[in-house]
Amino acid sequence: MLTTTISITQPSIQGPIMHFQSSRPSSPPSPSSFFRPTHKPRRSISSFDSRQSIEQDGDDSPMNRPSLHQILRNQGRGQYTLDNFAAFLQSQFCYENLAFWLASRQYRLCAQSLYLSVHQSVPQFDLTVESAKYLNPSQARAFSDLQLKMRAILDAFVLPSSPHELNLSDATRCSLLRAVAEGNYHPQVFEQARESIMDLMKCSSYPLFIEGIAAKRASSASSARSQSDSEKPSHDHDNPSWRHKAKHSFKLVSKMLKRSP
Repeated sequence: MLTTTISITQPSIQGPIMHFQSSRPSSPPSPSSFFRPTHKPRRSISSFDSRQSIEQDGDDSPMNRPSLHQILRNQGRGQYTLDNFAAFLQSQFCYENLAFWLASRQYRLCAQSLYLSVHQSVPQFDLTVESAKYLNPSQARAFSDLQLKMRAILDAFVLPSSPHELNLSDATRCSLLRAVAEGNYHPQVFEQARESIMDLMKCSSYPLFIEGIAAKRASSASSARSQSDSEKPSHDHDNPSWRHKAKHSFKLVSKMLKRSP
């Protein structure tokens, strides 16, 4: 199994646990390049309204279903929400994958915030223990808090026999633990594990989630059509009152035939 031994002590930490996946690169990545902001094009109001009208009309064609990334960012509409996806994963006993992905994303945001607040005054700091010697006491405490967050994630999801152990390869697990043991707390160390978990969700959980919602919608539509058909006016020959009148008329005709010579 694992050849890397790492001793991690972690105090009790309350709140949601986050996860990210990755292996440590041969040399620490450039924090400035990793934290470079990404500029996304703004959607026009017309495109938003068009998307909204599609959702309101109940168009559930494959082209209008959200991607896994949209669901993870809670950008899905209708039943395609992050909460519903989380509930589905819990029912499938694989919620730890989503919990790790969210935890690692939050860790990256915390690391980015620390790096940007320190970088101008301490350009040597690159989120490693070795570079922490340049920090002042306040900055050092913030870095210590970040280390606790990393160790909480490892203790919950990555270490062997952890309470929510992820289905990672030995190579990915060892690489991540080794990077942290050597003092690297850059979020890039999570990338390989993060990609592995994303692939798991994309290949198994996500398609089942989408298919389940599509099946429910199809069933609801079928039930609605059946109910609508049952409420339509019936034809005369299916009307019980028509049958009663026809029977009465037949009796009258029979009596008249008996009386005729």
